[in-house]
Amino acid sequence: MKTVITAIALRTVKYSDRTSILSVYSARQGRMSLAVPAGTGRSATRMRALLMPMAVFEGTADLRPGREISPVSDVRAITLPAANHPMASIVAMFLADLLQGLLREPMVDEALFACLADTSERLFRADCATLSNFHIAFIIRLLHFIGIEPDWSTYLPGSYFDMTGGIFRLFRPTHPHFLPPAEADAAYHLRRISLQNCRRFHYTRFERNLLTDRLIAYLRFHFPTLPQPASLQVLRSL
Repeated sequence: MKTVITAIALRTVKYSDRTSILSVYSARQGRMSLAVPAGTGRSATRMRALLMPMAVFEGTADLRPGREISPVSDVRAITLPAANHPMASIVAMFLADLLQGLLREPMVDEALFACLADTSERLFRADCATLSNFHIAFIIRLLHFIGIEPDWSTYLPGSYFDMTGGIFRLFRPTHPHFLPPAEADAAYHLRRISLQNCRRFHYTRFERNLLTDRLIAYLRFHFPTLPQPASLQVLRSL
């Protein structure tokens, strides 16, 4: 059945000389795979420009029961977050890599989709100062939607952060999955970061990369099948 969908592009993989498979997260169908044109023709070139990572688009998908990959046509861009700046393209690729690994089930979550669409719009409008911390603010925001936001109320100065329960403890956990007090303190102060104010947080490249690594470690502890984002090394160079 021909259905108009609104979706966020995640990753495109070439399937054949004429077809690529696009992974998306859609507002009303959840995670989906769409067939899009490949090659060097006008249609394929236009489609690639509209379906960059984290792009929000509208299109007509041919949805049929039992079909894993649905053709899509009449694609129209809503937001192209990476069109304004090369740095935005790198950040968008990293966010899409994370979501590709996290959102594996075709579960519909309209609040999550609204969050991701808002993220795409803010990424499109972000300046360089915002882009440098954008991915950190995004992950902190995402923790709420995927059910592993830390219990910030358990923090006390000198606490350890126990990754297994997402809580702060005054005594060192007996397992190795924790942050020591200095890093736990830095993690606690991240509770205030957002996509709106992240430009006000000033980190060295080393500090920013350390925070990114710890956040990914936290995600991978709770989602063991999450692969290391392929674009992480490029992001670390920013």
